[in-house]
Amino acid sequence: MPFANFIGSHQRLWTREKTIEGLLRYAAEFKGPLPSSDHVYNEHKRFRLDLPPAHRILEYFGTMSRAWIAAGADPKRVSLNYSSWTEGEILYLQDYVGTKLLREIANDLRRSYPAVRRKLYDLRITSRGNQGFFSAALVAQEYNCSYHRLLKLLKNGEIPGRMSKKRHRWLIDLGDITPEMKEILKQPKQTHKAEPVDIGDWDKRNNIHRHRIGDRVVRVREPVVI
Repeated sequence: MPFANFIGSHQRLWTREKTIEGLLRYAAEFKGPLPSSDHVYNEHKRFRLDLPPAHRILEYFGTMSRAWIAAGADPKRVSLNYSSWTEGEILYLQDYVGTKLLREIANDLRRSYPAVRRKLYDLRITSRGNQGFFSAALVAQEYNCSYHRLLKLLKNGEIPGRMSKKRHRWLIDLGDITPEMKEILKQPKQTHKAEPVDIGDWDKRNNIHRHRIGDRVVRVREPVVI
C-alpha cells in the first residue's frame, strides 16, 4: 500500500513536504479557483491516492486556503473568505485602510470586498471617516473611559490626537497610546462630583448662618476660611 498514511507504525507517508507536493500536483491539474472547502477538494480527490487526504492538509495548515498559499499556488486562485483573520492581516488592514481603496486591500488579502467591510465593522474602524484613526467616542468605548474625561485629556495634550476641522472630530492613533496612557484611560469612572453634593439649601450653599440676637434671629454670611 504505497499511499497509506503510515508505513509500519512509525513513519508517516504524508509528511508536510509530500502534502505540499500533492497540493501542487492538484493545482497543476485542475484549473480555476482552488477549493477553500475540504468537501469540494474531496470531490476531486476521490479514488486519487496520489493526492493528500483532506484531514492531513487541515492538520498541517488549518484551512485549505492556507494550505494553497503555503504550497506556493497562484494567490489569484485562492480565496481566504472562509479563513480566520491572522494578526498580520489585521495589521495590514489597519495600516492601509483610508489610504488604499477597500477593493485593493481586499485583493491584496485575497478576500472579498464584503469580507473586508465586515472586518472593519468588527474592528470599529471607518475607512472614509478616520483613515485608520479612531474617533474619541470609539476610544472612550474601547477603554471604558468617560467621553468627557477623554476630551479633557486630548485638549490638555495628555493623550495624543488631532482635531480634524474637516470632519469636526478627534482622530486618534491607538499605536500612539502608551501603557501609561492606557492606565489613565482605564481608571474607574467617577460616579459623583468632587465638590459637596448640593442638597438645595440656599443658606448652606452660600455659607449663611442664623444667629439669635435678643428676641430676633438674624442671618449672617460667614467669611470663607481658606
